[in-house]
Amino acid sequence: MGGSSNIGWACTRRFSETHRVLVADIRPPTESLPDGASFFQMDITDQRDCRALMQNAGSLGDVAAVVHSAAITAQAKPIEQIGLDEWRRLLEVNLTGAFLVAQAAIPVLRAGRGAMVLISSRAARTGYAALTASPQGTKPHYCASKAGVLSLVKSLAIELAADGVRVNAVVPGAIEGAMIPRERWAELAARIPLARLGQPAEVADAAFYLCSRDARYVTGHALDVNGGTWMN
Repeated sequence: MGGSSNIGWACTRRFSETHRVLVADIRPPTESLPDGASFFQMDITDQRDCRALMQNAGSLGDVAAVVHSAAITAQAKPIEQIGLDEWRRLLEVNLTGAFLVAQAAIPVLRAGRGAMVLISSRAARTGYAALTASPQGTKPHYCASKAGVLSLVKSLAIELAADGVRVNAVVPGAIEGAMIPRERWAELAARIPLARLGQPAEVADAAFYLCSRDARYVTGHALDVNGGTWMN
């Protein structure tokens, strides 16, 4: 889910090297789909769409992996200036959407003893969606939604372990893409220990690892991919 752009598109490309991929998003990708991949248009906040997606995926064969990366953000502003509609929208897309996707995926993952990865954010660890804290705006709704994703991963991992289903998270830091204006990339890179922003493909590699046999004894884990800006 969220497979048409940025991190999601990188996951599409990485998994298509070895898997038949069903790309799900509210809009189709602007680039050509990899060989063997297909597109399913959906809204992750619509429970019927999520169920239809998983039924479609299950009809293609055993589902080995589900990767969910769809999310939105907002402009930074002080908490007292955030409207209730904006708060609800961020939580609805980023957290409730992850819940609906995961819930719908459970039957097909059980059937195929597959793995699931939910994409969180370094903001979930820190409480601010930036490299440095600022009273001018922490994006608390984004942070809270992504922290909720980490907790959801733990709950799913516990409940599905007996079925042989593993559930993990990838926790990216500053990654090149639409969520960070390009004019800020150099400024941010100067404050990252590895001296650059991450590439979407590096997040996709982490997701691929967690879904692979190489990670067959890993579940309930949150794998940080952030260039050294958060060390747990």
